[in-house]
Amino acid sequence: MSWFAAALTLPTRARRRLTGALVLYLAKPVKHHSPAMTADAQSFAGILDPGDVLLSDGNTRVAALVKRITRSTWSHVSMYVGPLEEGPDPPCIVEADVAAGVRSIRLSELKALHVRVLRPIGLNDTDRRRLADWVVNRIGGEYDLAHAWVLGRNLLRQRLPTRLRSLPYTMAKNATRFICCSLLAHAFALVGYAILPVQMRISSTDTVDHRNLTPGDFERASVFEVVWPNGSIV
Repeated sequence: MSWFAAALTLPTRARRRLTGALVLYLAKPVKHHSPAMTADAQSFAGILDPGDVLLSDGNTRVAALVKRITRSTWSHVSMYVGPLEEGPDPPCIVEADVAAGVRSIRLSELKALHVRVLRPIGLNDTDRRRLADWVVNRIGGEYDLAHAWVLGRNLLRQRLPTRLRSLPYTMAKNATRFICCSLLAHAFALVGYAILPVQMRISSTDTVDHRNLTPGDFERASVFEVVWPNGSIV
């Protein structure tokens, strides 16, 4: 039995304390974070459209862990939804954060992070707004720590399933807890865009298991184009 499974057998109060301590530990910044290229929010603020995906490298312990396990530059993925308040630096991005759950953040909070902006190809304004509204309506949802644990375990063991037991739309409609990847995968499933885990090989008759997605899978997905920096991979 893993320590995580063992933790689930603890009394509720003890389990909450243990989980809370783990989350606080993972959410702490890494002292020597040195991204290859930092983001200046003002340099790409003017090009963002609702539904755009933002990849970032993160500066926390959990970000370092994700990058190590997935062997990717990226540890996190979020969505630009447009300004949610008035003001010069309003909340305009929605993410699933390990400590805070699903929340909105400001562009300025990406300062000093390595960021890449991806745009879904071929979506009209109505579908973009539908994506953004769906994600905004999930603000306040809980972070799915159990999902994150299972994903990490599967990646380490390289025992990824190749089939999903439910359709993407049903999955999206019923979900209440998320990690960063599943939040966006659910949203894109609503407009018929499937993000494929790179570790999986599927046929045209298979449905997609969103539970195995990592941030790097969004960068590799054919349904996106890079619009920042400079419209090309760097």
